[in-house]
Amino acid sequence: MYRFWREPLVHFLLIGAALFVFYDQTREPGSEAPNRIVLSSGHVEQLAANFKRTWMRPATEADLTALIENYVREEVFYREALAMGLDQSDPIVRQRMRSKLEFILEDLSSTEATDETLQAYLQEHPDTFRTQSQVSFQQVFLGPDRIGLAVEAATARASLNAGAAVESLGEPTLVPNVFTLAAQAEVERSLGERFSQEMVELVPSDDWVGPMFSAYGGHLVKVSERIDARLPDLAEIRTLVEREYLVERRRELKDLAYAKLREGYDVTIERGEVNATAGANESP
Repeated sequence: MYRFWREPLVHFLLIGAALFVFYDQTREPGSEAPNRIVLSSGHVEQLAANFKRTWMRPATEADLTALIENYVREEVFYREALAMGLDQSDPIVRQRMRSKLEFILEDLSSTEATDETLQAYLQEHPDTFRTQSQVSFQQVFLGPDRIGLAVEAATARASLNAGAAVESLGEPTLVPNVFTLAAQAEVERSLGERFSQEMVELVPSDDWVGPMFSAYGGHLVKVSERIDARLPDLAEIRTLVEREYLVERRRELKDLAYAKLREGYDVTIERGEVNATAGANESP
């Protein structure tokens, strides 16, 4: 029975049934008669509630009369526009109607996820939820890569390890001299991919090392702390995993619903002239 309820086709059938009920419950009263407009007491109450929510006060009798007349006016124009076919071949109307139906499908396909389901999803998508490596370090910029830089780096490194002030060595740069638990992506933005990758592989030490090369040139660095990338436990990021899972699940069910609906249509696509034009523009 459990496997039965997990079948996508069962989900689609349930969605289809829900859509039928939704349409039946939300269609306008009297919609079968084009020239008859009926506002139920519930609809009038809804108009009054919307007014109160917007203006932060109850609607007066005059307000309510104006709301009702505005609704009737809108309904009359809407029905006349439909009768004139003004909704046909209008890309904006088509897009709005598509968006509305997709929203209904997504809402109807909402579901709750168990810890077992989320744990499996987490294991299937580790790169989505893995934390980045973080590193704390100091850096001294020696200048662009050039002949003699290795000798200069050795001299500066010896001075720093002997206790020389960081400010007394190197060349000025806009890159910060100190990074505190900076994510690998942050280091990459400042100093380049190669440099960031090497930084998160260094073992924290009291000694200065280098030169290490960034997009700007050579640097001496001293790493004081490093936190390796890891895949958090579900309990730590359950909300995030659930959000990502439900987004993907709703998309899958919406695509399934579309595929089933499309089976009911005979689609003919005539692209002869388009193909001929495309072929003429293609390079040999």
